[in-house]
Amino acid sequence: MATLTEPFQRGQRIRGTHAGTGLGLAIVKSIVQAHDGRVALTPMPSGGLRAQVRLPARNRIAAG
Repeated sequence: MATLTEPFQRGQRIRGTHAGTGLGLAIVKSIVQAHDGRVALTPMPSGGLRAQVRLPARNRIAAG
């Protein structure tokens, strides 16, 4: 699981024929980390993967 967020790493496909390049989760991880967030990956019992993104709350200051 830990390597799935690394570039060009792919999990085993159970269904479908889409090849993919293994960049999607690496891009997500990079963007989330740039915003001081975290990505958590959890395998689903029926197959597949749940990706949870957590970003810190920011105080917004109204312009004007």
